[in-house]
Amino acid sequence: MVMVVMMMLKSNARPRSRPSSILSAAAAAAYCTTAGSSAAAAEADRTIRDGPRNNWTREQINSVYHSPILDLLFHGAQVHRHAHNFREVQQCTLLSIKTGGCSEDCSYCPQSSRYNTGVKPQKLMTKDAVIQAAQKAKEAGSTRFCMGAAWRETVGRKTNFNQILDYVKEIRGMGMEVCCTLGMIEKQQALELKKAGLTAYNHNLDTSREYYPNIITTRSYDERLETLQFVRDAGINVCSGGIIGLGEAEEDRVGLLHTLATLPTHPESVPINALVAVKGTPLQDQKPVEIWEMIRMIGTARIVMPKAMVRLSAGRVKFSMAEQALCFLAGANSIFTGDKLLTTPNNDFDTDQLMFKMLGLTPKPPSLSDEAEINFAEETHQEAISSSG
Repeated sequence: MVMVVMMMLKSNARPRSRPSSILSAAAAAAYCTTAGSSAAAAEADRTIRDGPRNNWTREQINSVYHSPILDLLFHGAQVHRHAHNFREVQQCTLLSIKTGGCSEDCSYCPQSSRYNTGVKPQKLMTKDAVIQAAQKAKEAGSTRFCMGAAWRETVGRKTNFNQILDYVKEIRGMGMEVCCTLGMIEKQQALELKKAGLTAYNHNLDTSREYYPNIITTRSYDERLETLQFVRDAGINVCSGGIIGLGEAEEDRVGLLHTLATLPTHPESVPINALVAVKGTPLQDQKPVEIWEMIRMIGTARIVMPKAMVRLSAGRVKFSMAEQALCFLAGANSIFTGDKLLTTPNNDFDTDQLMFKMLGLTPKPPSLSDEAEINFAEETHQEAISSSG
């Protein structure tokens, strides 16, 4: 009863009332009571026993999400240790290779031309500048280099697109995974990116289908899903997640995870972002996301999509090392490192290296080929010997 009252108070504080989320939380609490254990415990056991599945119901994911927080943390960790080397964390670097001037109206984005955020439109970066940034990222420990362009889509950008194909080939030749986020792409363009050696393509769903129109009106939810299908059909790994702190209800967070977990194949990478509220955007006054909200998203994502890389992404700079440790324990095993994440602040390389040392984390090798991973492991081993000697 107390939990229901708390949920009602929380719901009344949001700009949009969602009574059904109160009932969902109550149902989750009832599940815990009648079953004698939390949904997180039951579903984690099932995941460990049966492996990944795509027939999750929204109610099942909701029950996992609303499990007692320590239970969710513990059982997310169990699934994580079963499916992954729990000490390995992938370090990724995201570079804005074409900044600002985007025609879309994403309410959270400082790169939209519709908002006065101080971000000035720039042309596509030169090959030399991009390769130099990739080399710097590799030397600092990143094994995946991601390139982002502030475009709605790549249609009609043949010259720029061909340049990016060249960037992909060059960076892949450096022994790094390569990811791009360029907006919507066509089927043929996905095939060309695959041929160039692209490892993954990022296209976030951002939030639930129901809440999506409150955040974006210039691109439909189905268009986002279509892009993911083109990427999957081309044989490129899918990177897709969302943002919390947009003013959405908890049921929207559950809805996002449900959409991702019921795709025919789970995304290989699921970024969980905490909104970085930027002055000048419609969401500039949103309150910061709390660590417990991140843990609920990460722990639930880990249980329902056990094989995915769950990426602790934007907003990480606001969390202490101890808070980030809880996220890794709950199931996160990938981060973006470097002092900028597109145009917003991020943890720098030195801070992350200190965190890795303190928490006993190890860099995850790039997933390229057996030979590449062996070479990376040998290089890391030699560097460790040199630094200790």
